Amino acid sequence: MSLKARFLSLLSVTRVYNGFLVILAQYLSAIYIFARAEPVELLLRNSDLHLIVLSSFLVVSAGYLINQYYDLPKDLINKPYKSMIDLQRTPSSLMRWYALLNFIALTLSLFVSFRAALFFMGYILSIWLYSHRLRRILIWGTLFSAFLAVSPITALFLYYQHIEWKIAGFALFLFLLLWIIALVKDLENMPGDLAVGLKTLATSWGIEASQRLIRIVLGAEVFLSLSLLYFYDLGPMRYYFFASTLFFALLFVLVQKLKKLKNYSETHWMLKLFVLLGTLSILFLDLDRFAELKAFIFAF
Repeated sequence: MSLKARFLSLLSVTRVYNGFLVILAQYLSAIYIFARAEPVELLLRNSDLHLIVLSSFLVVSAGYLINQYYDLPKDLINKPYKSMIDLQRTPSSLMRWYALLNFIALTLSLFVSFRAALFFMGYILSIWLYSHRLRRILIWGTLFSAFLAVSPITALFLYYQHIEWKIAGFALFLFLLLWIIALVKDLENMPGDLAVGLKTLATSWGIEASQRLIRIVLGAEVFLSLSLLYFYDLGPMRYYFFASTLFFALLFVLVQKLKKLKNYSETHWMLKLFVLLGTLSILFLDLDRFAELKAFIFAF
């Protein structure tokens, strides 16, 4: 196999685009939320922050490797073309990279603090536990998946030890959005899950029950979006929550009409796009902070 093919396969398996979204979310959360009283220049010269972000990226990438190791049989059915690229990596190769990335992440986190290393050790074990067993426990599998996806933000909370109700509201909004994505993904992956006998909410309770749960969570997101708009000054970021209120309300009405796998796939990608837009909208939470960040970037 050529070096280029190996490299492309590694990028595919580790879902590098999701890893870069984690990096973006962590930096913007640190700048605008957790350490907003600290000058941007001083904040971005903090080596601890960079080590936490890099460790998170490596652990998340390793998590996709272990998921690929367990998911290969069903992915050959659900995602045959992508699986052909991923198969450039043997199972033993996946596990070697999985161990290497986690080892590097733990080593880097030790330079921050022993507490940071303990967090990442727990994060690594949680990802393995999810991939190995928890994903098979119906509703808890999707809940734990959403929890793992939002955990890199928890690393920043533990480092800065800064919490307020608005931050909790943002975290809950993101958690529920990621949970909706996990539930829709279960519907999208039903053929492969049924073929390998994997018990998910969709395969065990049926499509209609899954759709009802999605609608309940969508209703909670609409309520949470309106609450954040009512109680907090969100600056221009409020337009994202206005849009999310309308989007979730529309999806609430339409989700029961989704029947084809193509519809679930399209909905899945729209929700992922909404996560990206929400992350980018943090830039406009505070325009003074945005100007400070822009001045720092263009100073180079």
